[in-house]
Parts: sequence; C-alpha cells; structure tokens
Amino acid sequence: MLKLFIPIILCFSAMGLELKTGDILLQPLHCRLCNLIEAETNSIYSHIGIVIDTSDEIQVAEAFIKVRSVSLDEFMSKTQKRLKVKVVRPRFSTPNIKELFLNKFNNLSYDSDFLWGNINEKGEMIYCSELIYKLLTPYSYNVPEPAPMRYNVNPKLWDKFFKGNTPRGKLGISPGMFDSEMFFDEIGEI
Repeated sequence: MLKLFIPIILCFSAMGLELKTGDILLQPLHCRLCNLIEAETNSIYSHIGIVIDTSDEIQVAEAFIKVRSVSLDEFMSKTQKRLKVKVVRPRFSTPNIKELFLNKFNNLSYDSDFLWGNINEKGEMIYCSELIYKLLTPYSYNVPEPAPMRYNVNPKLWDKFFKGNTPRGKLGISPGMFDSEMFFDEIGEI
C-alpha cells in the first residue's frame, strides 16, 4: 500500500509546489467587491497573501478584515469554488520576513478605502496588495510599483462603493500586478 503513495508524493514534489517563506499566494475570491477588483484589474485575483512561516504549520500574512497571520488552511478556505490559488516566488530571498511582519504590520487595521499611507489611531491602515509590496521592498526593488488607480471599469459601482469619494488617480497596487513573470517565478497552483 505504501507504494501507491510514493508516486503521489514524488509527483507533488516534482511539480514544485513545496511552499517556501516569501511565496506569494494570488487568490480568487467571490464577492461583489472582489468582482469589481477583478474586472478593474483584468485579473482573476482579488486577494493576495504571503507565506511567512513554514517551520511547523504554514502561516500566511494577509490584510483581510485586519492585518493578520492565518494558517494556510484558513487562507485557502476563502478561495472561490472551482478555482485555485496561484503561487509565485520572488527571485530574491526574504530573510526575517516573519519578524518584519510581526514587528511592523501585524494587527494593523484593514484599509477598505485602498489608500496608500492611510492612517488611523492604530497606525497605518493596509490593504492586501499594499501589505505584500511593503513586506517585499526591504528585500528588493524588483517588485511591481504602485501606480495611479483609475476605477474606470464599472465607475458607477465604484462610486457607490466609495460613497462618491472614489480615489481616482491615487497611488495603489492590486493583487493582479503581482502576477508578473517579470518579477516572479510561477511555482504552480494549490
């Protein structure tokens, strides 16, 4: 019976899906806002996380409700049905990324206004792709750069979401911008 499991393990390993610290997880979600994000960015990914620990149980840093660390299982549980999470790996090392996350970002407020450098009484407010950018840039500038956000796909729905204060032209970054062969190696899907 053991012989049946060996090929499966070897196949999984051969596909390169062993997660490592620093791996970026691009996630399709299913919600009204997620659909707006995906349409605006021409991407199936509306959320993003990063692996910060693989020593015992894989931990993923994300900005979702608040900035936090969750198990890989909890992160994966939000994935849109019948779709997969894409794993990309930076072409540079990310030593001490867990410590950086814990010391600077953990438990900050989630920024549903998607504003760069937005502040509240707890400190900086962060959204998912902003978190990943700010965790990676201490290690390399070879990452996607924030760009002016347009909100020109479904503008009436964006205006409704932002209650008439849509931050058009403000700097931002989206999960889809991390789906780039220029910056990262594609590892596979989970």
